Amino acid sequence: MQIMVRRYFAPALIGMDLEETGAVIDKLQGVRYGHPITKAGLEIALYDALGKFYNLPVYRLLGGTYGRQIELVGGLGMDLSTETIGAKAEELKHEGYRRFKLKIGHKELQKDIDRVRAVREAVGPEALIRVDGNATYSFTEARELLNALSRFHLSDAEQPLARGDLRSLAELRRSVSIPIAAQESVGSPEEALAVLDAGAADLLKIKLTHIGGFRRALEVAAVVGAKGLSVVIGQGSACTSILSAAEMHLHAAMKNAQRGGEMTGFLRLGQQSVCSDIGVTRATVTLSNTAGLGISVDVHQLTALATHDF
Repeated sequence: MQIMVRRYFAPALIGMDLEETGAVIDKLQGVRYGHPITKAGLEIALYDALGKFYNLPVYRLLGGTYGRQIELVGGLGMDLSTETIGAKAEELKHEGYRRFKLKIGHKELQKDIDRVRAVREAVGPEALIRVDGNATYSFTEARELLNALSRFHLSDAEQPLARGDLRSLAELRRSVSIPIAAQESVGSPEEALAVLDAGAADLLKIKLTHIGGFRRALEVAAVVGAKGLSVVIGQGSACTSILSAAEMHLHAAMKNAQRGGEMTGFLRLGQQSVCSDIGVTRATVTLSNTAGLGISVDVHQLTALATHDF
């Protein structure tokens, strides 16, 4: 990422007026094909800088908020066994979580069934549970598994099949009663439109680092919203509070963002000395009116890390 910024993106952007945001983002997106993580990082930095310049929170630069309170989703990873996952889910419930995201994808389908059962028993019938297959299954496996999981009243199943097989994903959606969410299949507004035209999903998932920045995320949300459908926002993998905060501002500015934000990666990384933390009260974050993303960075520590020879 550092090499891409120094060799390609920085030379193209240096000298441009940040207030001409559209032109800057057009240039950013057009310099090189792909590299969504790098593009997302640069665009997040751009909006944070603009927010601080105008003394506005990023969500106002993205069009304004539909609500500053974001209820987070409790994440339950593949590292949790059938014996431990129920206890972890119950712990999250006591912390205030009412929505849960469970990673599935075992070779033995019964393990996935048993883990989902343990979570449902732990959190009760009122809680919402999502599952995420990370494109793990074959069509036959996914159909068998999701039909078996239907008794647990799941809110949706994310990307059970490979990203490029929209025909099979659409057939799976017709074959099961659990709503299907697409994530790996959606890396652009054009791909979002293809997923919806194929009838392959009931909702779409947006991660800033997968989609390539705020503007493309808003474009995807607009495509989905035109069909009357929702988007889920957020990345649960370990990350700094900067990325999590950026996805919170995006979530707040989206009319069709599904309740329950999945931008919980900062919790997995734990206390961060380089970046300021994000306050969570009873599984809920309330965005402030602080300029930019509302995250402060210890520049000295960041510089030391950037120059450290790992």
